[in-house]
Amino acid sequence: MKRLVRMSVVAAGLLAAAGVFAQTPEAAGGGAAKDAGAKAAKADGQEAPAREAVITAERIEFDNKEGVILFDENVVVDDAQFVMRSDRLLVFMEGTNDVQQILAVGKVSITNLNRSASCDKAVYTKKEGQIVMTGNARLMRQGDEGGEVTGNRITFWLDDERMEVSPGRVVLPPGTFNKADTKKLIP
Repeated sequence: MKRLVRMSVVAAGLLAAAGVFAQTPEAAGGGAAKDAGAKAAKADGQEAPAREAVITAERIEFDNKEGVILFDENVVVDDAQFVMRSDRLLVFMEGTNDVQQILAVGKVSITNLNRSASCDKAVYTKKEGQIVMTGNARLMRQGDEGGEVTGNRITFWLDDERMEVSPGRVVLPPGTFNKADTKKLIP
């Protein structure tokens, strides 16, 4: 069971690594006591304790020989930084705890406090350091710096903050071109 928890944490962490969904522990929610504890730890110069990621599904299969974990039907990844839902989630491993690829299929949605993403299929590949969202792919941010990117295929690279959309559409919030900071055009 500990192996499952470690692999689940790795899978959730890699999906969150895109930065599209990153947020501070205070903004992630989880109750006033948790927020107060995190703030107190920061005031003391300590890091807030990490919350485990929990993956639930109607059915979970492990194939140790092939290095695949299947989470099937009503999959929910509940992480401190985001909540992801999909019909099916596959984690492809090399060895015991080395995630090579994560595949979410069917009504994929990822949300946090002010951002959301949705698509039919999302694939994270460790070697390329990229996430590819296909089929009605959509990234959206709420609030003053809101906006939306949609396309058939959205690819983003985790290490160099680059995104490619094809064919695509970008919706920017009102007044975007009047602001001094033009670095934040993409949601």
